[in-house]
Amino acid sequence: MPNINYDYIENYLRNLKEIDDEKLREMNDFAEENHVPIIERESEEFINFLISMQKPKKVLELGTAIGYSSISFAKRNKCIEKIDSVELKHEMAEIARKNISDVGLENIISVHESDAYDYLLYLEEKYDLIFIDAAKGQYEKYFDSALKNLNEKGLIICDNVLFKGMIAEDSLVKRRKITIVKRLRKFLKDISEDERFISSVVPIGDGVLLVRRKDEED
Repeated sequence: MPNINYDYIENYLRNLKEIDDEKLREMNDFAEENHVPIIERESEEFINFLISMQKPKKVLELGTAIGYSSISFAKRNKCIEKIDSVELKHEMAEIARKNISDVGLENIISVHESDAYDYLLYLEEKYDLIFIDAAKGQYEKYFDSALKNLNEKGLIICDNVLFKGMIAEDSLVKRRKITIVKRLRKFLKDISEDERFISSVVPIGDGVLLVRRKDEED
C-alpha cells in the first residue's frame, strides 16, 4: 500500500470497479508478480476521468514501464490521437512495445528509448497533456523542461508525488530515499508558490499533482 490512505479505503476503491479489460488485467498481474511499478488503480481511474473532460489529442508520457498507463489512457479515451512515451530501460521498452502491439495501438502509442530529460531537451512538439511518472527525484527538472512542450490550455499530471507518505511524514522516510524526498518537497513547494500556475495535490493512489497555467479568467 502507498501509505497515504487507510488500507480499507484503498481496498474499497480498488474493489469498487474491477479491471474489465483482459489485457490490462494481464498486465496488472504481470506488474505485481514482477515488482514493476505501474500506476495505482485509483489514480488510473481518476486520470482517465480527467482525460474524459480535458479531451487531449496529443499526450506525452515520461516513464513507460510496461506500457500499462498509456494503453489504459488510449483504450478508454477515443479523443487521444497520439501518445509519445519515453522509457529509459530497454527491457521495459521492449515489453511495452509488445503489449501495445498486442492491443493494436502501435499507430497511436510510440515508445522512445531515452533518458526523459535528454529527450525533452530536443523535443519541439506540443502536447495537450503531459504525464510525468519517471524518476521521482528529477520531477522538478522534468517539469521545467516540459513546460515549453505544453499547449497553452494543457495540463501536466505528476504521479506518486506523496511518495508512499514520506513527503508528509518524516518518520516514514527511509534513509536511502532522503534525497528524493527533499527534492520532491522542494518541487511541490515551488509549484504551490508559483503565481504562473494553478495546482493541486490530490491524495489518491500515491499522490497526484495537477498543474495548469493561469489564464486571464483566473
